[in-house]
Amino acid sequence: MKLFQLYHLLVCLSLIITPIAPQKYSKPGCLDTCGKVKIPYPFGIGANCSINNWYVVDCNSSKPYLPALNHLEVLLVNLYNHIVTVYAPMIYDFQNQVQNRSQVSSINLGTSPFLFSQLQNKFVLKGCGNALMIDHGIVVAGCSTSCTNDSSVSERNNCFGIMCCQTEIPHYLQSYSLERQGGDVARGSAFLVDKKSYDEGSFFGQSIGVENPYVPISLLWTLTESVLSCCDKIGSPYKFTVDMHNGTSVHSSACAVGNRYEGSPYLPFGCKLNKVCASCKDDEYCEPNINYDGDGFNFTCIEVEGYKFQSKSSQLGVILGNPY
Repeated sequence: MKLFQLYHLLVCLSLIITPIAPQKYSKPGCLDTCGKVKIPYPFGIGANCSINNWYVVDCNSSKPYLPALNHLEVLLVNLYNHIVTVYAPMIYDFQNQVQNRSQVSSINLGTSPFLFSQLQNKFVLKGCGNALMIDHGIVVAGCSTSCTNDSSVSERNNCFGIMCCQTEIPHYLQSYSLERQGGDVARGSAFLVDKKSYDEGSFFGQSIGVENPYVPISLLWTLTESVLSCCDKIGSPYKFTVDMHNGTSVHSSACAVGNRYEGSPYLPFGCKLNKVCASCKDDEYCEPNINYDGDGFNFTCIEVEGYKFQSKSSQLGVILGNPY
């Protein structure tokens, strides 16, 4: 009987002293999800949960917002590409026509650490005429369309010049303004938009117009090395430079993200081998699938002759992915 009581006591003690597994994406005591959106560090939900005030996220009615950027709604935070995708005001319904021109007030990220992403966004004109994207008086992109009364040709899958035009932006931008010329400038729309969202039509679930004048835009987020501390499996942060159109550059640092690890590399405990790779045998290679889903990779354990995984706890036991 005493042995049974002693065994029961030991079991209870083991449960009490068993350490709680730390969260992989947020600081201790902080939430890492708002609604259906994961908010990984260096972003953080609430005070003292982010790397600085620019990265604070408010969670309101299960929707995340960036209070430092006029409470833009957050749709996705991508650690691999250093991208935060937000709902931003869509420039639409051009009014105040003056001599067949319509100037639109600029969208400016100011002194924030965010830039409009060159790689993830594109410039779209829907309607009749021309549209220019301008930054500090310099034209950085333009679109021109042919006019027709057949509205069916302006669907996004047929956006090749007739009532619809799309083009790349050549640089990262801190601000831009739009100008319409020719055609019926009092109708139609011109906007910067996240490529993937526009091509897949994923943001068309909500009506675009007066009641919902927003589109997804992807912003590159930047950090200085002095504020960074990467997890032990990653080591020191690396530096990269973003070239702007006016000859200036923005310098940033980042923690490399190993595609076989999960969690935020910006946290000391954030680099954990994902479940699939952790389950692979020592002679099996954890192979990432080609399709990248925006929040990580899909993996498969593949037996490779002569392959020997160093250690599931060793530093950088697998090849790290490069986000650029």
